[in-house]
Amino acid sequence: MANAIAFLKIWTGATYFLSGLIVGTSVFHTQPQWQGWKEEDFAAAAAAAATAAEAAAAVRPGQDHSRSEISRVPFYVYDPDHYEPRFSGSLANCLRKGGDYMFLETLLKHPMRQSDPAKADVVVVPCLFESYRRCTTTNHAEKPPAGPDGVVSGGLSNPEEHPEDFEEIPWRKAFDNASAECLAKVQTSETYRRTNGRDHLFVAADWTMNFGKTLQTEFFKNMTVGRIEIVDQIAAAVAHREAGPTQARCSVVVPYASDIAYVEDDLSNSTFEEWETRPKVASFRFEERMYILFCGGRPCPGAYDSTPLRQRSLLMGEQLGEHSGIAVGRVGIEQYAWEISQAKFCLVIRGDTPSSHAFYDALAANCIPVIISDRWADVAVPFAHGRNWDARDGLDISRFTININEGTWMTDMDQVGTVLWKIISNTTLARQHYDAMQEARYKLLWAMPHNRVADYVLESTKRCINDDETAGSAACTNSMAAD
Repeated sequence: MANAIAFLKIWTGATYFLSGLIVGTSVFHTQPQWQGWKEEDFAAAAAAAATAAEAAAAVRPGQDHSRSEISRVPFYVYDPDHYEPRFSGSLANCLRKGGDYMFLETLLKHPMRQSDPAKADVVVVPCLFESYRRCTTTNHAEKPPAGPDGVVSGGLSNPEEHPEDFEEIPWRKAFDNASAECLAKVQTSETYRRTNGRDHLFVAADWTMNFGKTLQTEFFKNMTVGRIEIVDQIAAAVAHREAGPTQARCSVVVPYASDIAYVEDDLSNSTFEEWETRPKVASFRFEERMYILFCGGRPCPGAYDSTPLRQRSLLMGEQLGEHSGIAVGRVGIEQYAWEISQAKFCLVIRGDTPSSHAFYDALAANCIPVIISDRWADVAVPFAHGRNWDARDGLDISRFTININEGTWMTDMDQVGTVLWKIISNTTLARQHYDAMQEARYKLLWAMPHNRVADYVLESTKRCINDDETAGSAACTNSMAAD
């Protein structure tokens, strides 16, 4: 590890970018090419890569992301003034609006909006449960909600550590009063009764959707729900979440609204050349607590403890020295945003559950995400959709991310360093990752100017509804044939 990290440090000091893709352990079968190298060998490699960087820096055609394809899915939105007055009222000036608010804001002026719900393929529920949660609670670490005994994941006492978070949702009631009223209005409307909600979409990328009474509510049994992470059969077996796989008729993974976007001056103002000169190789910050779901003050039976995964990052930090942005402890959002904007790579290590908001924070800061979570592909791929929580067909993120197998991360950090070295000298590949990340940011960041997040949510929802109807028709046909 020491030689590989030394090379990474030399490279970073020379302001050249390292990037790449690690999938499972398939790239770990070759011997480290740097073994036995002397200092002059590393210097020669750096010089050669510098020449490659100059060649790759030639003028390349720009891209007009504002002309990205607009969804052609006709949709209808319930009138916010009647169903959700908080949209133009109490939540309008919130500094931490959720994806649901920005989704609704985009749809109200979208060219495919229909005035007649009968002409729509998707009917959007405007209830702003996610934004209510973000604007009235303090959860910058984005942990799953506190348990019914007042103990959050990791065993912290909620009233003492995070008094702003202590409330009844989701353990004693499913929703706040205003959200519940909005949902009730929708359910009793003629538009809802026309299809019994089968074409309805409710977006709420908040952790509470996957726990307690919010998860157990039957309100969404005929609808499609957009959420931050899927609770599949494996996850349902932990923390009393048996209702997860059948809570909604269909589910779509929607992007989390990163807080970094609210402190960045201009999300679209970035260049490969600036990115290339960042002084830190990797950035990651985590709390000193247990990263595991808790039940009744103790780790839930069968819950995955990802604490060792996160602590392992400290080894990389030690090896990188001054080029490390890895640290323990919470800091203010401005400091956090600055830290990750100084790094080329941002570690996205699973927490209490397989996904992490750090993925979207990294994109907001133009930092290549390094995903260390073996179940990410099962439950957290953006825009993956499906019924009974069997999600598929999500956005291909392989072109701009690095995926490190958990086993390799924990047992063979030397190989991780070797693979990074293999990629670091390929400036062309680095540019490809950077350009792919820029394209993806317009699909994944709600606050990005001219973003197309809403379009992708609509397209995934339509496919989810269509797949569900196809499956239902097939089941009916099979039943008739059996008769």
